[in-house]
Amino acid sequence: MKNIEIAKQFKAKNIVKVKPLRSGLINDTYLVWTKGVESPQYILQRINNYVFKDVARLQNNISKVTRYLRKQLIAQSESDIDRKVLTLIPTLEGKTYYTDGETYWRMMVYIPHAEQPKMSHDLFVKGGAAIGRFERMLAGFPTKLKPTIPHFHDIDLRIKQMKKAYTDAILSNRDLTGMGDLFDDLMMSYQYFKPYFDRFKEMPLRVCHFDTKLSNMLFDDNGDVLCLIDLDTVMSGYITSDYGDFLRTAANTTNENDRAYSHVIFDMNVFKSFTEGYLNEMKDTFTPAEKELLPYSVLLFPLMQSVRFLTDFMNGNVYYHVDYEKQNLVRAKNQFALLESVASNWEEICDFIYKKNSYETD
Repeated sequence: MKNIEIAKQFKAKNIVKVKPLRSGLINDTYLVWTKGVESPQYILQRINNYVFKDVARLQNNISKVTRYLRKQLIAQSESDIDRKVLTLIPTLEGKTYYTDGETYWRMMVYIPHAEQPKMSHDLFVKGGAAIGRFERMLAGFPTKLKPTIPHFHDIDLRIKQMKKAYTDAILSNRDLTGMGDLFDDLMMSYQYFKPYFDRFKEMPLRVCHFDTKLSNMLFDDNGDVLCLIDLDTVMSGYITSDYGDFLRTAANTTNENDRAYSHVIFDMNVFKSFTEGYLNEMKDTFTPAEKELLPYSVLLFPLMQSVRFLTDFMNGNVYYHVDYEKQNLVRAKNQFALLESVASNWEEICDFIYKKNSYETD
């Protein structure tokens, strides 16, 4: 079925054109025009049901969360609400997605927006505030959301997978040249920080985004954040996921493919800007456990991503796309270098979170 025919399975009238927007890492996205307008009116997406096994659950989570956010915005007398929360378009049968039995699709209202502003202190403050506001507005969400990707940020599971990959690689005589002491270093780091990671369970489950980055935010002409998008991973979890995962990518002074590990530095200016915005929104809602354990999320995510990259390298590069054989090993070492940089700034990180933002741990 052609894309325009798929688009016509939704309650959107007078569709005349469907064009690709981009081919994302997960879903394929298209712009949809209707008769008599010059700008796109809708977004059509093919949902990757290999990554998201339960599309009904995924769409149910998004539907519940966006409805709740809309009610919150209305209660706060917000203006321009249709640009501040995603709007799902139902199918002709009233469902939140369409399937032909093999592919799965959804449609949303297109939100007019500006380009992402240039990197600056102000941008990261606004990014942190947007994520904090998203979590704060959903703090009263009445039910626990089911996971769309089970064990997504489970460090214990990732360590088990890495240990198995190492054993399998040794037994199959796979070439692990260049790995050096990385496996042992990751195991030692995990064991050292595990008591703190185990205590994450003391925190309440909140509705979290689970894929926090600037590219998942839409901005208005003033450079302010309109809303968070790409809600596929929205589910119940700990605030450490949204906070720590953002900093893993945004505060790395280089990208995760850089094999010059001396370039890998945890950018404290990005950390402070983002944290300032985030805590301005969230600190009054934190529990004592959240206040105490938030810094450890900054350690968790480079550690976990290094583990995942090394696991894939030892498994023969079956999960992450690579351009050369040892790229995942490079990525793993890059992320471990980021972990070491975080550790070298640990005292300042804790001091900023605990003291500069006007609260102390109990």
